[in-house]
Amino acid sequence: FYEIPLSLLDREMLLQSRVASTANGIGFGGEQTDFSVIRWQRIDDRILVRRMNFENVAEEALPISRAVATSNFEPIIASFEIEALSPDSSALVVEVTHLFTDDVPLLGLQKSRRESYSVRRVDTDRTFVLWAKSFPTNVEVRRVLTYEATDPPSDSPTNTISLEMNHSMVLLPEEPMQPRLWDERVGFFSVQQTDYGLDNQRAETRRYITRWRLEPSDTAAFLRGELVDPIKPIVYYIDPATPEKWRPYLKQGVEDWQVAFEAAGFKNAIIAKDPPSPEEDPEFSPEDARYSVIRYFASPIQNAYGPHIHDPRSGEILESDIGWYHNVMNLVRNWY
Repeated sequence: FYEIPLSLLDREMLLQSRVASTANGIGFGGEQTDFSVIRWQRIDDRILVRRMNFENVAEEALPISRAVATSNFEPIIASFEIEALSPDSSALVVEVTHLFTDDVPLLGLQKSRRESYSVRRVDTDRTFVLWAKSFPTNVEVRRVLTYEATDPPSDSPTNTISLEMNHSMVLLPEEPMQPRLWDERVGFFSVQQTDYGLDNQRAETRRYITRWRLEPSDTAAFLRGELVDPIKPIVYYIDPATPEKWRPYLKQGVEDWQVAFEAAGFKNAIIAKDPPSPEEDPEFSPEDARYSVIRYFASPIQNAYGPHIHDPRSGEILESDIGWYHNVMNLVRNWY
């Protein structure tokens, strides 16, 4: 059951799905399958989960924003009956079990993999929630998802694909970060929007860079040119699956970037940390959307990669996970 404060209805939330454990041949534990922005909407006695789109925009105060809205009707991902109200009537309660036990494509295997493995259906008898945990700004759900498939990539006699998946629902900032325009001369990832609210002769396509929200803890000192700590530094955790002997060097590789941030006026802007032990933080999970993690994959691939999750309204990077394949060691050795 989810208890949803009335004040959070229609608020933008990030829905991130990630594979926690997988069968051989279906990617690696820790890889993302989807991230979307959703909202909970009340219509009469029902609560809907709707997927939001920010590719086409216009200032809400402008009449044309109505045309943008009617041309971008949000798909309904799930629907729930209201089961109860909280004692003070400030929140409503819905049972969300079938969001995690039924075949909801947005939360499962990607379409390409379903087609490649000839997936027939989700077996609801072998699909179940392991646990759910709530935190101040996010809710985490872990489940086992089982498909019937004609051509599974491994254990083919079973005609079965079972995955352990983690789903994070994160409240986005009520006030989006001020975006920064993309410039083709500088190599940033970017988000793109078509803005119908500008006073031009055509709809204007705008691109904003994706970036971390680094804000000085002491604005006056920052403006004087002094090095200051950011209010919220960038923190990367080392995956608990990483061999111990490599951890100091991965951490050093992260913190070597502090020199670049110091040139921009910040000290201690980017930090690497060892994963907390179960005794130190029993709730810590590399799949939790609150943590950026350098994930260690047991794979012969000689590479690494660095996807990130960002707020599509502004380009603010919210979380990043670096995929570090085991055999990148061989690549680095050959370079040396």
